[in-house]
Amino acid sequence: MLGATGGTGRAIVEQARWRGHRVTAFVRSPEKLGSLRDGLTVFQGDPRDAHALRAALPGHDAVLSALGPVGLGPTTLVGDCARSTVTAMRATGVRRLLIVGVAVLFEEDGLLSAMARRRLLREVARDSAEMEHLVSESGLDWTVARSPRLTDGPLTRVYGVADGRMPPGADLTISRADLADFLLDEVEQPAHVRRMVGLAAVSAPARRAS
Repeated sequence: MLGATGGTGRAIVEQARWRGHRVTAFVRSPEKLGSLRDGLTVFQGDPRDAHALRAALPGHDAVLSALGPVGLGPTTLVGDCARSTVTAMRATGVRRLLIVGVAVLFEEDGLLSAMARRRLLREVARDSAEMEHLVSESGLDWTVARSPRLTDGPLTRVYGVADGRMPPGADLTISRADLADFLLDEVEQPAHVRRMVGLAAVSAPARRAS
């Protein structure tokens, strides 16, 4: 698990443990895990370091990444980490990669005006697009979950899922708990391999819309 100390990462780790998975957290600052550290295997390292990641990967079935930039300024963090992750996975034979992206890259869905996208999320979108390019060309069994604005809402399991677009009639938010639920479902029963997947909260009871 990459990004385990962030809000989405913590939600993934907590739910993975509820589901009975063994989890390894690869983090720069293990002390930030707090009580979440109990029951985890912890590797300390920089996720941009392919050599360090390679040492942590043997024996694992999948890599999940919830890494993201801290702010909206210039950054290459997500792309750099994708590059090191792909390199390490190829070297160790771990094939399943699930990674959090940004829904703003679905330009046709009108999530933001073109001006807002250029001014507000230009750097984040550029970095995430580089990540997606590296991942999609990796030859791995990847899934990118493009999410809109993340909230700290509860786990509802009521959200839309669509390949290559945002779910019809969906909200422009999703809780971190529901995003984690999708990613872990995808680990257990892959249904969107080598797909850019749009996720968002919906008001209707139906959950899946592909």
